[in-house]
Amino acid sequence: LMASTFSTRLKIELIGSGEQAGSWGTTTNNNFSQSVEQSIAGVLTIATSGTGTTTLTTGNGPQAAADNQARQAALRFTNASATHTVQYPAVEKLYLLVNGSSTCTFTHRLGASGNTITLLPNKTKMVATDGTNWFTLETTGSTYIEKTSAYTAFAGDNIFVDTSAGAVTITLPSSPTQGDAVSFIDAEGTFDTNNLTVEPGSEKIMANTAGDEMVVDTNNAGFTLVYQDSTHGWRLKDK
Repeated sequence: LMASTFSTRLKIELIGSGEQAGSWGTTTNNNFSQSVEQSIAGVLTIATSGTGTTTLTTGNGPQAAADNQARQAALRFTNASATHTVQYPAVEKLYLLVNGSSTCTFTHRLGASGNTITLLPNKTKMVATDGTNWFTLETTGSTYIEKTSAYTAFAGDNIFVDTSAGAVTITLPSSPTQGDAVSFIDAEGTFDTNNLTVEPGSEKIMANTAGDEMVVDTNNAGFTLVYQDSTHGWRLKDK
């Protein structure tokens, strides 16, 4: 007789020859209802905390979702901090990753010190891993958010800016890469009364001097800034 072993990727229980007489069917049903279903249709929210590291659970055999988080098809993460690392087992897998936080950037790491990808606030990614590298299959932008006070934007943000109570400054993402974009819309038609100021940090806007701010004073304005390179900086396009 041979004891059960467990599959590498999904930790499905593989019953040994001649084992589990009288309970083989129960184990098989549990494999389907938990292990297989979780990997195909499981959606799990994981509330992380602080700026440390969360290592996903990888329990053997049929398990509750919380005891094998890495097996789930979709993972939604929440956190109130600026950054947090999530550590995955270094095995092949497809994931739908959802950042349910409006403030925290998640770094997703394979194994103890392997390859990483990042997921910005309010973003979703469909990814695959071969156990060594991450591959992004699809990325979605955020839904629109509304801001009434100073805010540092993330790449992909779509922002309704409400200046009805006073001027607002939006700071563009630091260390942008080509194609990063941030969109703005005058939420209340008050940019003329209380201006929107777009702060580029150390970058340029429309090839002007690095660090020069962009002041928007046209009511009901809507536009997008897209980062090109260090020479041209952020370029203006229609909303």
